[in-house]
Amino acid sequence: MQFLEDAPVIIIGAGLAGLTTAWRLRQDGREVIVLEAADRIGGRAVQSARVWDDGQYAELGGELIDSAYHAVRALCAELDVELLEPNIYGERHDGDESLMEGYLRVAGFVLGDRVLSRTECDEIGVELRSAAQAHRPHPGEIVEQWIRRARLSEPAAGVTRALARLLTQLDPWDCDTHFVFGAQDGTFQRIRGGTQGLFLALADGVDVRLNDPVVRVERDRLVRVTTTSGQKLVGSAVVCAVGPYAISTIGFDPPLSDERVMTATSLLPAMGGKVMAQYVEGDLVREAFGSLVCTDGVINAAWVTAPSAAGTPEIVTSFFAGTERGLLADPEAAYARLDALVADVVGSPVTRVHGEVKNWWAEPLHLGVTVAPAEGTRAEVAGILGGEELVTHFAGDYTDAPMSGTLEGAVRSGLRAANEVLRKSDAVHTDHVTERLSI
Repeated sequence: MQFLEDAPVIIIGAGLAGLTTAWRLRQDGREVIVLEAADRIGGRAVQSARVWDDGQYAELGGELIDSAYHAVRALCAELDVELLEPNIYGERHDGDESLMEGYLRVAGFVLGDRVLSRTECDEIGVELRSAAQAHRPHPGEIVEQWIRRARLSEPAAGVTRALARLLTQLDPWDCDTHFVFGAQDGTFQRIRGGTQGLFLALADGVDVRLNDPVVRVERDRLVRVTTTSGQKLVGSAVVCAVGPYAISTIGFDPPLSDERVMTATSLLPAMGGKVMAQYVEGDLVREAFGSLVCTDGVINAAWVTAPSAAGTPEIVTSFFAGTERGLLADPEAAYARLDALVADVVGSPVTRVHGEVKNWWAEPLHLGVTVAPAEGTRAEVAGILGGEELVTHFAGDYTDAPMSGTLEGAVRSGLRAANEVLRKSDAVHTDHVTERLSI
C-alpha cells in the first residue's frame, strides 16, 4: 500500500509558478516530479535562443521586476540570482493623481511619428492632473471611457492610451483605469544575464520532464497522472501550474467544478507580442533609449533591456499590441515598423542586423503574454481559480489577486500552493481532515 507521504507531488507546468512550487517543496524534503508540455522550462518568461552579436541577449516574455515585487526579490536573493541596476521609467512626486505624470517626467513619447519634447510632456502631465482632479476615475471604469468623459486633448489621450497598453498589453477599451491610476512608481529591475538564470536555479536538481503534455488527472486519495507519451504517475497531490487556457486541455476525473472552468476560460488574455532587433548604431540607440519610449501606435513601448559596452551594437525590444497586432504574423512588416520608430527616436537612419518576433497572441495555450482580470473582480477570480479541489492545488499568476498577471504573482502563487501541500497555509481545507481520518 502506498502512503500519502511516500508518493511524490506531481506538478504540471515548468513556468515560474510551477518551479517555485517545486523548489519550496524540495526545501521541505518532498519528492516532486514536474511535467512540462513544451521543450523548455520558463513558461511565459523565456530568453531568445538565437545567437546575437557581442553575446547580447533578448527576453521573449516577462522580464520586469517592479520595486513592489517582494517575493521575487526574496527568491532571487535566496538563490543568489543577481539583479541589474534599477531602470527608472517613471518618477512619482507628491501630489500626483496618476502614475502617468511620473512616466511623463522620465520616459520618451512618440505620438504618430512625432517625438514629444520634454516641454510637451510636462504640459500633458499638467493636463492629466487637472483632468484626474475634475473627473475622478470610477472603480471599474474603462480607460477609453475615462479619456472621453474627461475630454482629454489628443496628445493627452495618446499618452493615456500608450501607457494603458504598456501596462496591460490590452487596448484602452479592454482595461480598467486602475492600471494608469495605480501606485506603481515606475522603477524596475531585471535579472543579470536574463530571466533564464532564475529558472535554472529553481530547476537545479528537480526531476523535470519536458515535451510530454498531461492528458488526464485521476483524483482520489492519491492522484494518477497520464501523459501523452503514456507515462502513468502516482502522486500524493497534484499542483496544476499551467495557464488558464491550458486547464481545459486536461481531462480531470472527477471533473473540475463548473465555476472554476467557466472562470478560467472567460479571462481576457493580453493579446500581443514582442519584436526585437539589433542595430549597428549601438551608441546612438543606447543614448536615445536611455529610458522607456512609449507610443500611441501598435508599438506601445520600446526599450533597451541591458545596455552593452560602447562601440557595440544594441538590441531594442518592443511590445506590439492593440488592433494592429496582426503585424506580428508578418515579421518583415513588424521589423520595418520598429526600424521606423528607432530611426525617429535616434534622429537618423539605423541599420538592423538581426531580429526576432515572439507572437504570444498565436500561442494556443497562452493566447497572450499575461492574463490580468479587472481590478474589481480579482479577489473573486483568484479565490475561484486558486482554491484547492480534491488533492489538486492551483498556481499561476492569475490565481494571485494583488499581483495578477506579473512575475510576482507567479512566485506568490507557487509559494502558496507549496504551503497548501505542506499543510502550512493559514487556511485548512476540509479535505485534509477527511484524508487523515480515512488513513
